[in-house]
Amino acid sequence: MTIPTAGALAFDVYGTLVDPIGIWRRLEQHLSHEVAVQVAGSWRRKQLELTFRLSVMGRYEDFEWCTRKALDHALAAAGQELDNSARDELISQYNDLDPFPDTVPGLERLRGQGYALAVFSNGAPHMLDALLANTGLTEFFETCISVDEVGVYKPSPAVYRHAAQRLGLPIEQVRLVSANPFDDIGAEAAGMRAAWVDRGNGLFEPDGTPPDVVVANLTELADRLAE
Repeated sequence: MTIPTAGALAFDVYGTLVDPIGIWRRLEQHLSHEVAVQVAGSWRRKQLELTFRLSVMGRYEDFEWCTRKALDHALAAAGQELDNSARDELISQYNDLDPFPDTVPGLERLRGQGYALAVFSNGAPHMLDALLANTGLTEFFETCISVDEVGVYKPSPAVYRHAAQRLGLPIEQVRLVSANPFDDIGAEAAGMRAAWVDRGNGLFEPDGTPPDVVVANLTELADRLAE
């Protein structure tokens, strides 16, 4: 099947381009391996939970606030304590997460196929600027769009409409690229196309169906969109 091309590809960042769970390697400087892996997972889950809850309540705090609060909760849930210096260091390291191995080659190929590439993330602008610079990914993107500009988190329809407006395109000409099923569902509900990068076990969320493009990584995405 020929997949229609989008005018632009809007990339989620955390979990799609870079690996937030991989921060267990930094946590391991302070905690045992087993506890570091546990805390990394619960940190990410609580971070997302906070964004959902804030949006439902009509309240907004930026993503660094969510990230700090989630770290505090994850450590407490694991019965661990770190001093303020260690916590600040971990928050700083969140702005230097490791890209997935396919991220750079995939972006190089997609850029070569003529797509306009944009970052579209829950991340606060200062976090995204630092992360893209630290990982060397800045060069691939023409635009960096943060939900901070709207004051509400994904999957609110407002953020997807805002992204299309920022890109100067009808929403149906933008394709979200995200490893987070809730994000893909939100994009399609707002009228945007989506591509699910399945970096997990193939299990999509029960309140939606996978989009027309499902791939395991970004190089496979380049193959699919070139068909």
